[in-house]
Amino acid sequence: MIEVYYATNRRILAEDEPPRFGDHFNEKGPKELRFGAARVKKTKGEYKLQALTLMPEREGEALPSGRIFEALRKAMAGNRLDVICYIHGFASDIRTALERAAEIKDKYRVGGKEAEVFVFSWPSDGQVFPPNNYFEDRADAHASGLAMARAFFKLRAFLDALDPAEQCRQSLHLVAHSMGNYALRWAFQAIRLELGGRLPRLFDKVFLMAADEDDDALHSAEKLALLPRLARSLHVYFSPDDRALVVSDITKGNPDRLGSHGPGVRDGLRNNVALVDCRHVDVSKDDISNHQYYRLNPKVLADVAQVLAGARPDEIEGRSPAPDGRGWRIEAGAGK
Repeated sequence: MIEVYYATNRRILAEDEPPRFGDHFNEKGPKELRFGAARVKKTKGEYKLQALTLMPEREGEALPSGRIFEALRKAMAGNRLDVICYIHGFASDIRTALERAAEIKDKYRVGGKEAEVFVFSWPSDGQVFPPNNYFEDRADAHASGLAMARAFFKLRAFLDALDPAEQCRQSLHLVAHSMGNYALRWAFQAIRLELGGRLPRLFDKVFLMAADEDDDALHSAEKLALLPRLARSLHVYFSPDDRALVVSDITKGNPDRLGSHGPGVRDGLRNNVALVDCRHVDVSKDDISNHQYYRLNPKVLADVAQVLAGARPDEIEGRSPAPDGRGWRIEAGAGK
C-alpha cells in the first residue's frame, strides 16, 4: 500500500470517513485549506485509491497542517527520504490526483529510494468535455494560487520552527504537470507579493512537466521568471508532439505553450534552468495524447531519477545535446 499526503481547497461534501470532495472551492472561499492522507493500492501496474482521511479541525488540538507535516518530517528523518510536492493538471478529480501522487511516489526515485509525496489538489472537475470545462479549470487554477501559497508557507514555517536536532536534512522537490504549472504561476506570484524581493530557496529541484503555460513564462516577472530563485535547479520537460497542448494552443486561443517547444526565447535564462526535449520518448500505450510521459515513459523516469540523484545535465545517461545547443534531448534508443 502506498501512502501520500494532501492539501486541498476543494469543497467538503462530507467529513465522514471516507470524506467526499466536490469540484468547487471550499464554502469558506478559495484560499481555505484542509489536509489529509490517502492510501493507494498498486495492482498490475494500476493505482487505485483504497482509503482517504481528512484531518479534523478541533479546538484545542494541533493544527491539521502541523500533524500532516509532522508525519512527513518523521518519514523523512526516520528513512532519510526526500519529499516531492506535486501539483496536478486539468481534468483531475481528487481521486485521480491522489492516485497520480501515489504513482509518482512509486516511480520517482531519489538515489534508488522512494520519496514521500505531498499533493496539492485544486478543484479541477475531472472532466475533459464539454470544452468549457477547460476554461472553468483554468479559472479555478488561477484562483487557487493563494491557497497553494498558504500551503507552502505553512510547510516552510513548520520546518523553520524545528529545533536543529529535529531537522531531517532531506530535500524538498516540486513537480507540476500540465495546467498545474499555470496554478503554480499564481501561487508563486502570491509568494512573491508576500515576501517581496526576499525569495528563499524553498525547493531543491523543480520540474515543469508538459506545462500548459505560456512559452514566455520564464521571461516574464509576472509569470515564472523569478521561480528559479526558489530552487537549486529548475527542469523544463517538453514535447512538440504533445497533442493535449496542441489543443490548448489552437482551440483554446492560448499563446504557444511552454510544454510544447520550451521557452520561446532561450537567451537570458538563469544558469540553473535546464531544458529537456522529450519528443522521442513521449509515447505510451496508455496515453494517446503524448501528454503523460512524465509518469508513463521509462526513459523519462530514468532521466528524472538521475536529476533527483544530483547528476549534472551533461552527465545524464540517455541524453544528447539539443540540435541548437540549448538544452538536451532524451533519446529513445539510448540510456538505461
